[in-house]
Amino acid sequence: MNNKLKKLRAEIKQLSKDAESSGTPLSWFEELYLKADRNSEEIPWARMNPHPKMVEWIKNNPEIKGNALVVGCGLGDDAEWLVNNGFNVTAFDVSKSSIEWCQERFPHSLVNYCTVDLLSHPHYWEKSFDLIVEIHILQAIPEKIRESAAEILPKLLTSTGNLLCIGRLLDKNTDDYSGPPWSLKQDWLENKFKKLQKIYFSTFSVEHNYTCGDFPNVTRYIGVWKNKK
Repeated sequence: MNNKLKKLRAEIKQLSKDAESSGTPLSWFEELYLKADRNSEEIPWARMNPHPKMVEWIKNNPEIKGNALVVGCGLGDDAEWLVNNGFNVTAFDVSKSSIEWCQERFPHSLVNYCTVDLLSHPHYWEKSFDLIVEIHILQAIPEKIRESAAEILPKLLTSTGNLLCIGRLLDKNTDDYSGPPWSLKQDWLENKFKKLQKIYFSTFSVEHNYTCGDFPNVTRYIGVWKNKK
């Protein structure tokens, strides 16, 4: 991990700690995006391209179509790829500055960008999405509210909807450190989504010289679950 990433990680940990102490555990996202002042290099997970594992899986499953929801959309690259590949896309983030940044980057976008807290999502979202994409979001949420956030996601799927999740995997090779991000156990994910059918789960890692989009040299997972109903 280079010095810049180390510094960003330290800043994020402090922002997260302060936010949790103040009783607003997700407010640090807005602080980070606001402080970045439209400099994407200050957002450590901003790859400025769609996530390649998401792209690969969706291209390999062309039958999945319809309404898509991007959870914690960041700077919008995943949402834009989805809308450009035939999905009707809603993308949200808890950070108002993040959403404004997306709208500035993609002024003619067909994505419905909105500022929403997942824990208080619109009621009409329930049973509405054929695909939900969650990348590096659950791992960034403190444990106190992560359980509730994870349990909401299946409720937003249509009867045949798919939930695609990507994040850090907690395994024997994971360094012991405090987050965010916090690596997640496979059995924790499977327990949270036990009402769904697991259809795909695989691990991967990024290249040693990869310096954006997330920290390198960490075991990661991509998992996909399908509604059984």
